Amino acid sequence: MKTDLQMFVPYNGTGGYVERPASIERAVREAQDGTLSARQQAVVDALYAAGVKGATWRTLGQLLNLHHGQVSGVLSNLHKAGEIFMLRTKHDRCHPYVFHSYRIAYTDEQVFDTPATTRAGERTALLNELYTTCQTAKDIGWSAGMQQAVTTIVDMIAAHDATT
Repeated sequence: MKTDLQMFVPYNGTGGYVERPASIERAVREAQDGTLSARQQAVVDALYAAGVKGATWRTLGQLLNLHHGQVSGVLSNLHKAGEIFMLRTKHDRCHPYVFHSYRIAYTDEQVFDTPATTRAGERTALLNELYTTCQTAKDIGWSAGMQQAVTTIVDMIAAHDATT
């Protein structure tokens, strides 16, 4: 497949990193020097070529000479972007990923269209919702409805934290 993929950089303009200097430097460098874009494109091309059966991270790693972190990072980002989806079945103890154009071959029950959300991701989403609601209230003025929305979100955060 030779269509150019728009580089997907959901983490501060990068493909992702942990909060350590070497990891951040690597992520920024790979986004700037084209390594990340080339890696994402190579994975998309390989999944397109794999067809409807897709490929696991292990197969892609062997094919593209990438280690687990490199492949899984790209797969996670492409999954989040909707470029690929994951099958619920496993092959060699791994879930295969499939290019989005083959989605029609599967039922909703056979796939994971969106990536799993971690507990930290769920909490971050709630905090972002709270921030957006407060920002809106600041911009247009507090109302009983705004107060109720903030109260609801705070209660949702408390309930989330209570189940950890």
